[in-house]
Amino acid sequence: MIEVSLQLLTFLAASLLIIIGIAGMLFLDNLIKKLISFTLLSDGVNLALVSLGYVPGGIVPILEPGASISDFPKEAALIFGPGIVLTNIVIGVSTTAILAALIIMLYKRYGTLKASKVLKGEME
Repeated sequence: MIEVSLQLLTFLAASLLIIIGIAGMLFLDNLIKKLISFTLLSDGVNLALVSLGYVPGGIVPILEPGASISDFPKEAALIFGPGIVLTNIVIGVSTTAILAALIIMLYKRYGTLKASKVLKGEME
């Protein structure tokens, strides 16, 4: 049986989310579907960043009393990735809310959610 590491699986899942997100943004014509694709892309990037910080058998990156200072850098999980992800989540929620509001305004103006018709200025 082939043994696959948890980190490899998360990178594969992140890659799949990123590919689906990019493909959806490029090839789908519905603005709501493009927004969902944008969210999938953002979640894929977040998962990849969190996966970078994974250390097999790692410890919490806090130096506790009695811990070996020489072994700490080898065993501690990286905290930079999850810190960036928290910031990215806040920015992503704000961006998604603004895009959703923009889509609602475009729908009220053009009466359609098709990006091709909105770009041409056609009204239904």
